[in-house]
Amino acid sequence: MSDTHQSGAGTAATERYEALFRVSQTLISIRSSEELFSLLARELRAVVNFYVMGVGIYDEKAHEMHTTSYGEPGVPLQAPQFAPEETFSWWVYQQQQPLIIPFLDAETRFPAVAEMLKNRGVRSVCVLPLTTVHRRLGGLALGSTEADAYSEEEVNFLSFVANQVALAVDDALNFDALQHAEEALRASEQSFRLIVDSIPGLVNTTTAEGEFEFVSQQCLDYFGTTLEELKAQESKGWTSSNIVHPDDFPRMLATWRRSVETGHPYQSEYRIRRADGAYRWFHVRSLPWRDAAGRITRWYTLRTDIDDRKQAEDRLQLLLDVTNQVVSNLQLSDLLRAISSSVRRIMQCDLVSVCFPDSEMKRLQTFVIDFPDSKGFIREELISIEGSLGGFVFRTGKPWAGNASDLLQSGLKNEPAIAEGLKTGCVLPLISRNGVLGVLALGRREDNPFSRVDIGFLTQVANQVAIAVENATAYRQIEEARAELQKAFEEIKDLKDRLQDENVALREQIDQALMFEEIVGVSPALRAVLSRVSKVAPADSTVLLTGETGTGKELIARAIHKRSGRSSRAFVSLNCAAIPAPLIASELFGHEKGAFTGATQRRLGRFELAEEGTIFLDEVGELPAEIQITLLHVLQEREFQRVGGNQSIRANARVIAATNRDLEAAIAEGTFRSDLFYRLNVFPIEIPPLRERKDDIPLLVEYFIDRFARKAGKSIRGMNKKTLNLFLSYPWPGNIRELQNVVERSVIVCETETFSVDESWLSRKPFANESKSQSELSQKLAAQEKEMIEAALRESGGRVSGPSGAAAKLGLHRSTLESKIASLKINKYRFKTANSSKVS
Repeated sequence: MSDTHQSGAGTAATERYEALFRVSQTLISIRSSEELFSLLARELRAVVNFYVMGVGIYDEKAHEMHTTSYGEPGVPLQAPQFAPEETFSWWVYQQQQPLIIPFLDAETRFPAVAEMLKNRGVRSVCVLPLTTVHRRLGGLALGSTEADAYSEEEVNFLSFVANQVALAVDDALNFDALQHAEEALRASEQSFRLIVDSIPGLVNTTTAEGEFEFVSQQCLDYFGTTLEELKAQESKGWTSSNIVHPDDFPRMLATWRRSVETGHPYQSEYRIRRADGAYRWFHVRSLPWRDAAGRITRWYTLRTDIDDRKQAEDRLQLLLDVTNQVVSNLQLSDLLRAISSSVRRIMQCDLVSVCFPDSEMKRLQTFVIDFPDSKGFIREELISIEGSLGGFVFRTGKPWAGNASDLLQSGLKNEPAIAEGLKTGCVLPLISRNGVLGVLALGRREDNPFSRVDIGFLTQVANQVAIAVENATAYRQIEEARAELQKAFEEIKDLKDRLQDENVALREQIDQALMFEEIVGVSPALRAVLSRVSKVAPADSTVLLTGETGTGKELIARAIHKRSGRSSRAFVSLNCAAIPAPLIASELFGHEKGAFTGATQRRLGRFELAEEGTIFLDEVGELPAEIQITLLHVLQEREFQRVGGNQSIRANARVIAATNRDLEAAIAEGTFRSDLFYRLNVFPIEIPPLRERKDDIPLLVEYFIDRFARKAGKSIRGMNKKTLNLFLSYPWPGNIRELQNVVERSVIVCETETFSVDESWLSRKPFANESKSQSELSQKLAAQEKEMIEAALRESGGRVSGPSGAAAKLGLHRSTLESKIASLKINKYRFKTANSSKVS
């Protein structure tokens, strides 16, 4: 992997995490669920690629899934109300895991929703559960117009997005609930208490002077106290109680005083101590209540637990910092020390270390260790891969998480982590594309095991560390190899030229209009052909495909290539009839610079481009005689020379030839070499015409209708029986190519959902006339050829060979002329008699 490639990947990841971080910060400030959903539809596009977005929130009491949908760009979409069990959000709500639908056309579990999305052009869907530490909310659905748009890496990132969205949605819903609670307070104090106690947050009301009036039960449970005890604590002052974290108290106090002085709503984030002494982050919002005269009489306060969100933000910032360091720092030791320190702080660990294997792959070397309170049992030393926890993870490539008792049960009694007093830990492999590079280990002295979410996050950190290791390794290798690059410059240039020529050939293949994309049909004739294809494909033998024009010979050739051992290399095709005779040698075998006028640089031929692959020679019966000789030499000797060159080049390409001509008749006429025919005809496959595959016509018509209707943006749902009978009764002289053209033309002019065809397009008269004209032309040509041969025999006295023979006069090979004399039924002996009598 080059440092440029890795830097580009790291930069893209950095930008993405920065965008997610900005979106997360924006979401914090939104409290209305309706406004939040609208903002999500707009802002998430900076982080995630999607066409439509939906947020489903499940109402357990009403058993309803309230869905809000948005299109592009953030415009609300009208969607019908579905039963919860029919929705994607219900599935992820129940299963609590992502739902990936790579191909919506194949989805059967959610027919109603899938049909609605398909009608809007959606082809793949990713749905993630919206869940917080307090409750399940519903699901976040993203739809793309591309099939299989959501890879495993994309889903991992989207899980981070969903966590941020869930926390923001939970906060907004909590705030909505608080507003509802305020409205209910005007009607009933008792209802207010019931509602407030059901809110997943700490709620209280105070007088204008700050004295507690009401405190929710959840709030009392969190502090582990009573209302009277809280009031007593208040009278002593908050500074002595440490209820608010000392680092946050000055900021909290200044913000609160400013709100009291101005009468504006109060909003802040700070850490509040729990009854067990642990501090958790809360988002605190207080709203003033005014009497009819506008005086503040009461403050309503909601404290929402955002510790998980803060932890997620810290982890997101860690990933962002790691990504930035991976991109900018190629000194591995400095980079890993900085990463280890950050991981230990964010994950609240006592130990973080990174180990790599030695050159013999038998021991692990501790490369970096961050363990401030170490007792000295874990040091930067070599440990055996066999019989150690790190070695187990390195060998298996699978993460491990557990506690000290798990190590003892595994027989790892001498593991130094036990002696250090570490109670829980996890070890993760550093995996690159080339295998496991090392391990990342974390340990805690507290009995606080690593959760599945922790392992998922640390896996992403490990992936970034693996990239850092690869970057540093690649940088070192590049530095070492820089001196050798100049020596290899010419070879690289040649390879570059070859790749460029090969790319040109590949682009030519892509740009060519194929008859159809797949082999369609179930007829016995087609199955017989495919059976022969499966037998010959792995054999690497030369194949000759024969059959009428338009029957799909190139498609069969590609099928042979894909099933062969050469499928990973290029498939290069050449239509021998489409290249002018003077240029066909250059196309096949290439030419050297200056070989002919216009040859300004060396050019690789199709045989070189097909090296270790397959070359397909279509219309091989149209090759000129001199090229037939050269091709025969290539097939026999497996070597050739470029035009204008004198260096032999080995030919390692499988040859598949095709023709719609009768090559045996061409041999008899002297236009095709018999020895070349026998070289090509190792494994002949005759492609049946469409009129012999009538069972396949309905399938082909259906295939082409679907293909061209989607291309034209039309909806065609069926075909009347009359049209199908027309297709079945027509002989299709142009075979599949003609069928394809007729269907495409019919789809273009079709104005209903029922497919039909103009009967005049399937008239047989033109082909009968054409056949008659071709027959007459053939007869005339044969008559002229016979006259020319008889004239030459008359002048040579019936002699065929020799300098003065008829073959020399006509410029033909003796055997070719003999074949023509036989096929035209010419009696050459009567010219000998005439000549003898003339001489005498």
